[in-house]
Amino acid sequence: MRTFDIDRLWNASSVAALDAVEAKYAARGKTVRITGLNRPSARMHDALSGELSGGH
Repeated sequence: MRTFDIDRLWNASSVAALDAVEAKYAARGKTVRITGLNRPSARMHDALSGELSGGH
């Protein structure tokens, strides 16, 4: 498992970037845990995670 301690997400692009990191680790059978988000960032991550497509 890889843990990322992040304080703040600034916008939907930040959530999409974290989703991409999680997907790359998942493809290798690994899990990712995001910790340390402030409350507004945690709400944004919960609302948008998995809903955005990078189109790559």
